[in-house]
Amino acid sequence: MRIKVEKPQKANIINFYPEQIKLTDSGVYVANKDVLPCNDLYRNILEIAGVRRLLVAPEFISVKYECADIEELKMLIMAELDDYKETAAPLLQEPVVLPLREYAEALADALVRPTLNRDNGDIIIHGIVDDTIELSFTGHCAGCPYAQNTLQNVIMRTFMRYIPQIKTVRLTENK
Repeated sequence: MRIKVEKPQKANIINFYPEQIKLTDSGVYVANKDVLPCNDLYRNILEIAGVRRLLVAPEFISVKYECADIEELKMLIMAELDDYKETAAPLLQEPVVLPLREYAEALADALVRPTLNRDNGDIIIHGIVDDTIELSFTGHCAGCPYAQNTLQNVIMRTFMRYIPQIKTVRLTENK
């Protein structure tokens, strides 16, 4: 099985894009070591030494880790994905177990921050009020003439795609 692996430079994140596996039937699933999921694939990945958080979307898995041997971690996760594909185990419909703020942080780690980090920028998520994520830019993104474009075309689209209850993203001052 082919698996595309993406390792952003500045983050302890590895994104896996396994071909021929639909990873979730509805929405996005986020879990950490505090609450192990019922799904064997998700639980087995979370039980790998160094794995801290798992975000599963239909087309990718994002793993936040804290360990030194990235290559071994990648191989163990790819082995779990390969085993899962062979068993054809059914996917379970489980709710997001982390609070919405942590869910947004997991999405930012997986999909937004790698893009911003390439230009020495980042975001801080200050909170979620009703259907709005409040955030600010840091680093080179703060004051960048393209920041509004990035906010609309990268950040807002990402959050709205994966968190249906989010309708807008608003820039706030650093708190």
